[in-house]
Amino acid sequence: MKISPLVLHHDRKTTLAGLREAFDAEPACPPKISFRQYSNLSDEDRELYDQAREDFLRLTLRVKTREQTVCARILEDLIRINPRLKNSRRGLMISAPMFSGKTELALLLARSVERKHAALHPDYLRDGDVPVVWVEMTEHSTGKALLAQIVEFLAPTIVLPKQIATDRLRKLAVEALQRHRTKLLVIDEAHKLGGTEPSSVIKALQNESCASVVLVGINLDQAFNAGDGLQVSARCEFVTLDKIDPIVKDDLDQWIKWVATFDNFLPLCGHSYGLLTRNAGTLLHAANGQLAVLAMIVDRLVASILRDESRTSEIVTRERLFGVLDSLRRTTLNKHSVTLDDLVDAA
Repeated sequence: MKISPLVLHHDRKTTLAGLREAFDAEPACPPKISFRQYSNLSDEDRELYDQAREDFLRLTLRVKTREQTVCARILEDLIRINPRLKNSRRGLMISAPMFSGKTELALLLARSVERKHAALHPDYLRDGDVPVVWVEMTEHSTGKALLAQIVEFLAPTIVLPKQIATDRLRKLAVEALQRHRTKLLVIDEAHKLGGTEPSSVIKALQNESCASVVLVGINLDQAFNAGDGLQVSARCEFVTLDKIDPIVKDDLDQWIKWVATFDNFLPLCGHSYGLLTRNAGTLLHAANGQLAVLAMIVDRLVASILRDESRTSEIVTRERLFGVLDSLRRTTLNKHSVTLDDLVDAA
């Protein structure tokens, strides 16, 4: 068995090379082997196998959400319609609390846009097309800083004058988006762009560029609720990522499907489907209905097993799962009350 390691060169998505690396970083699940076969591997091969399993879990294994389907449909319509409009171009706001998976959702949508463009235009890289631009705001970011990020994303070697006027920077950004045939502009952490000046810049980008703008952040309805901000939000479809409500049947059904997906594809030697799914209700309580926390639990579960050098198997047990849930409330703000007795064994 030969495992080729996934080599990553970029730390962030806010460069063109880094974003495209993020799009391509979807390693396949390594071949399933028994724990005995794993034990017989050399130290180097075991390390490579473990890394491949963790990369698959963290970069490739994803669950389908209702919001993903809704956002994909909205975005497809926007990308089709906006280039035909001369004003009132619309965008999309994805708003959610922390640990809701909003950035991950935006990345999935952006990857889909890039791949659809690649399918329609096989020579797009040679032609200089950049279907997706991704920028990320920091605390107290300004509209001018947003424009500078767009220009530097599309022209990384450019040196912008320190005293450049906002109008000139806006013109450079719009021209760059048009020149590279950008279809999607993702603004992550958009809640840090509150105020009149950033909102007026976003409105100008919607007016002057065909690129569909997706704003991703926390409580965006509050961040863009006055003046030019209200004009931005009024031009956007608004999608929220809410916690799963165990009382709502559709919510509970979706949660069980999420848990079952993780359970079915858990990259552990000798793993049998069942224990995670039978404990879906308890995991719902422990994760407070948040998908990102569920993913963290699964990630920590696999990591805790792979880091146990004295293990004689990789079977998921109640005790192993509870150890992860117990550490969760000790090391995060998630203070659940799950006990070992709340967990059941696999059938």
